[in-house]
Amino acid sequence: MNAKVSTSGDIAAAALAPSGRALPLLDRSARIQLVIGILILVVATIVPSALGQAYWIGIVNLAIIYVVASIFMGLLLVDAGQVSFGHGAVFGAAAYAVGIACGMHGLSFPVGIVFGVLAALVIGVLFALPALRVQWFYLGFVTLSAAMVFPQMLFAFNTLTNGINGISIPLPQLNAPILFGLSALSIMTLVLGIAAIATSAIFPKTLLGRRMRVASASPEAAQSLGISPGRMRFIAFMIASFGTGLAGVLYPPTVGFVSPNAFHLDMSILFFFAVIVGGKGQPLGTIAGVTLLYLLPNVFLAQLIEYRPLVYGTVAFLVMLLMPAGIVGGVVRWLTLRQKPQRMPALQFGHIVDSAQVSLPRPEGNAIEIKDVRKAFGSVVAINNVTLTVRRGEIHGLVGANGSGKTSLLNVLNGFSASDAGTVKVNGRDVTSLRAREVAKLGVGRTFQTPRIFEQLSAWDNVQIGLDAKLSSNPTLVSEHFVGSLRDILGPLRTESIPHGQRRLLEVIRVILTDADILLLDEPAAGLSPEERLAFAALLRDLRDKLGLTIIFVEHDLDLVARVADRVTVLESGTVIASGDVASVWNDPKVKPLFVSVRHA
Repeated sequence: MNAKVSTSGDIAAAALAPSGRALPLLDRSARIQLVIGILILVVATIVPSALGQAYWIGIVNLAIIYVVASIFMGLLLVDAGQVSFGHGAVFGAAAYAVGIACGMHGLSFPVGIVFGVLAALVIGVLFALPALRVQWFYLGFVTLSAAMVFPQMLFAFNTLTNGINGISIPLPQLNAPILFGLSALSIMTLVLGIAAIATSAIFPKTLLGRRMRVASASPEAAQSLGISPGRMRFIAFMIASFGTGLAGVLYPPTVGFVSPNAFHLDMSILFFFAVIVGGKGQPLGTIAGVTLLYLLPNVFLAQLIEYRPLVYGTVAFLVMLLMPAGIVGGVVRWLTLRQKPQRMPALQFGHIVDSAQVSLPRPEGNAIEIKDVRKAFGSVVAINNVTLTVRRGEIHGLVGANGSGKTSLLNVLNGFSASDAGTVKVNGRDVTSLRAREVAKLGVGRTFQTPRIFEQLSAWDNVQIGLDAKLSSNPTLVSEHFVGSLRDILGPLRTESIPHGQRRLLEVIRVILTDADILLLDEPAAGLSPEERLAFAALLRDLRDKLGLTIIFVEHDLDLVARVADRVTVLESGTVIASGDVASVWNDPKVKPLFVSVRHA
């Protein structure tokens, strides 16, 4: 979608008078889908009970249970970016735990629920551990094997599971009408369904949801914000397993019987494709997916029940061919395209610190100390015995040709790459062996050559994750007035509407809002217009002079470097060939051959 960028001072007016209105928790599409989804579940549950249709009561309850399991499968896939083809095993473990507890040992259903959820969490842990090492379809293959083995294990441990005979679970008290013809089981299923669809809508807007999506989209950006991607993946599996376990424990009283044949691979395929076919990330998507993949072939086309995998594959192929975003996702996308292009305000750099609360004196001492650092990738030496000191409150430029080791040096400095030799200190603390998220929590912020603006998040959420991070104990100096105006402007804006230059600025704003006192900026001016570069230079000076920040930036625009840098270091083939104030470095005989000319603004 094309975005219109205003050239007037729209943000100036907003910065002077933020509305003060809180943003709605959900956008309009999510609110509508949530309401429609709840209405569908309520009507589908009440009507068969009111009419006394026992067959349809069971079908609807089972469909809602599958919707719940698919919603938590979607959380794992969409929010955490984890591909799992084995969630049928999690569901089956919970169902069988209830069957063993209640059907074989005569325990009460609440006790069976506890055992069922615990069993689901155990399987979730077994799935989460490989997720710490492998990703995407490699992880999918691991979980796929678990789904294939699970029914065989139920047969093998026949003394525990009753093997091929299965387990009968008579719980008539749960199916007796207690309120408006609704049974306790129908009420529990409806409440769980409503809670699940509400979770699917609200979770992405929570702190954990934002962090999980960032970790999924860019593990590097997540670590630079102090987030552990591995921890996010583990938590995602636990949440998904807990929700799927709650769905699984309602399966035995709904069906009245569990057997190994009920939990074959096609159940896992159903949960996965219900998310894909319905529309990833859409609250109403799993209802559409389960309706199309379960209700139609199993209820209205019962003669095709033996061909369920073929039906799933055919439906998924046709939907992906005609509506790549899924049924609900395709409708949302079509409605979005019919709207007028959004007007993107021209964000101005100067307003970030215009109303900073205090003007800080420049601190003393060294912020960064790098000594004899070496980093090689195989036979290629990216950094060759580099020694570098950056003073606190200094703007330090790193320049050099492509491949000279500038970004590699930043990666070693903030923990993305471990050095082969040498030491790195941040504010006097040795960080040589620390991981990136640990370095970040010492107050080191980072931007990247390609702006890490995430399509999975709204425009405002892309900035809010900087506020969430809080990388240092420093008091927040950026004006709340500015943050409020930025929220007003970005709140209704879709991320896809943001042009490249403004994405670069949003990433810079985000790292500033982390309250980091050391900023590592990798080619921050790339893609900016000449006017934006001038404003950006002024911003860097303000960050140094007003907020007392230390800034190390990699840049190819030598004019920009000359305008703002206190000192400059020149790298060539991983080696420092010159370092010092701008004038002395530019006049160094070793540097002149590398740069034909430098124009000073």
